[in-house]
Amino acid sequence: MSNINPYWNSIFYIVAKTKSFTKASEKLELKKSTVSRNIDLLENELNTTLFYRDNKGVSLTADGKMYFEYVEQGLNLFDAGEKLVKANNDIETGEITIGALSHISHFYLIDKIAQIKKDYPKMKITLLTGSTGKELINMLENHKIDFALDSTTMQIKNKDIEKEELKEIDNIFVSQEPLELKNLKELEHQKLILGQENTTTSQTLVELMRKNNVIIESDLEIDTTELKVDATKLGIGIAYIMRDAVKKELENKTLYEVKLPIKLPSSSINLLYLKGQLSTADKKFIKDYLKK
Repeated sequence: MSNINPYWNSIFYIVAKTKSFTKASEKLELKKSTVSRNIDLLENELNTTLFYRDNKGVSLTADGKMYFEYVEQGLNLFDAGEKLVKANNDIETGEITIGALSHISHFYLIDKIAQIKKDYPKMKITLLTGSTGKELINMLENHKIDFALDSTTMQIKNKDIEKEELKEIDNIFVSQEPLELKNLKELEHQKLILGQENTTTSQTLVELMRKNNVIIESDLEIDTTELKVDATKLGIGIAYIMRDAVKKELENKTLYEVKLPIKLPSSSINLLYLKGQLSTADKKFIKDYLKK
């Protein structure tokens, strides 16, 4: 059995995050000497040096960086367990931490959050945005979020992660001015604003075009929907985007849907979560707000 005091790990984590014994002592409301002594005890027990020390502060050694990853995962797991127990006992003051792609947060999620906050004003909600599905899965596996909302179709290797489709949304091309392409081949002569070529959304589009003997390449690659919208408004090109993400722009006619002779692939907003890890507050939000 390990002789390491869990309290040492908590102190180690704060020192690593603040990069200073002084700042850590202030945050922990402990004497600097107490912080330093506990780190010494931890280093002695591990028989290694975790921090480089100089007049500017401290920085992690190679062993320190490796140890930090495990300590952070452990503390996040403890926090997740504490929150799960608290939330199971009280919906009114429950806590929810959500991870989502930025564009999903903008056009889909924020309205749902506004609704539950109106019904449960004391509920604490934290929203963390990620740029890729892999980033969201990493946050989920490390218990930094309770569940995630993703629109990619990538394969998930972790068998403990459940995946549910919440909504299907059409993808479209949008332009600065009204545009109709009666022949799909005309796409080859357009300046296209696409996502990164390794994303499943882009690959699915390219494959569909290839089946129709159309070869497309991006003139500009952008990985965030908001910047695709901005680029289209500036007339840089036509952007491939989820219809719901530009609903207001289409209604206000600041952007126009490009008319094509075929239907483009759709995308799904998917719910991702770890088996058995959803709190009562999480389940309430998912059932009564996300799935309505």
